Amino acid sequence: MFNTAAAAKDIVHKNYLKNLELPENYRLYQNFPQSFYKVTRIAFEIPCETNVRIVIYDVFGRDVNTILNNDLKAGSYEIKSNASNLDAGIYYYKIYADEFVDSKKILLLKN
Repeated sequence: MFNTAAAAKDIVHKNYLKNLELPENYRLYQNFPQSFYKVTRIAFEIPCETNVRIVIYDVFGRDVNTILNNDLKAGSYEIKSNASNLDAGIYYYKIYADEFVDSKKILLLKN
């Protein structure tokens, strides 16, 4: 199971770190690394303050876990997620922010 709730230390607000302009649109990036063993990073942008929820689904569309469900200010973010308790396979992560919804595929590898 992915870590159940993102701790404050797992969410990085990039605008505060690098004096970046606030984004004009919502955007979900491909996780890095896309094929991973334990930990991956998911980046996204939100143009206004809103509740952001990121949910992990298995290939059957079952909700594996919600890794983020927080009210966030406008900005560019990156969240670190640990999936060491999941089986190897293909998963999908989906972002829900205001009326924006997008998803990406991830591949979890095991030794």
